[in-house]
Amino acid sequence: MPAEAKTFNSDSGYSEQNSWHFATGSAGQTNARLSAKSLLEQGCDCLISWGVAGALDPQLTVGDLIVTSAVINDRSESFKFDSDDLKSLVETFRSLDPKVGGLLYSAEKPVPLAIEKQELREKFRAESVDMESAAIAKVACDAKINFIAVRCIVDRSDYDLPVAATSSFKNNGEVNVFQLIKELTQNPLQLFSLMRLGLNYYSALRQLKKAAALLQRCL
Repeated sequence: MPAEAKTFNSDSGYSEQNSWHFATGSAGQTNARLSAKSLLEQGCDCLISWGVAGALDPQLTVGDLIVTSAVINDRSESFKFDSDDLKSLVETFRSLDPKVGGLLYSAEKPVPLAIEKQELREKFRAESVDMESAAIAKVACDAKINFIAVRCIVDRSDYDLPVAATSSFKNNGEVNVFQLIKELTQNPLQLFSLMRLGLNYYSALRQLKKAAALLQRCL
């Protein structure tokens, strides 16, 4: 997503710093798959899924940094990669107290309700949820290269996302302003929950920016 890419000061489609390439994609597994395949064409030998995630584990809170190489999708296809790259990233992010190795579930659509998060937790035993990592992991698996997910928690497992946020959010990461206004007009009380989500999101982005700075020092 563009805002998450900016934590690397890289909001264009592609950029290169030393031996690192960055691809900015839209939300969802289809878009993530296309971005991952584009990176393969750049000669990458490890794919990192970078961005935000929701918590399924009640112990996780907003701002927690997740570093894992184990993901699963809606079809119960699981991918797990063992590599020195994961250990290296964990050491790089040590000052941020990363949460390491938990299973990350990738959904086909947003998971807005706390009850849905609880059901996914029980079904998959996953600790967090996003919409891209499993697709990127599959591309890495097919290409026989390494994969790591670095994700920052933006909403707790007991938090219901406001309808205004999920219904007005477009695949390219932008907000449909007219839909947002419509939702808020119908239910003005959502404004408070929406503001909270916005604050959480910027907190997660700040944490990702710290992680990016640590990573770039190692380049």
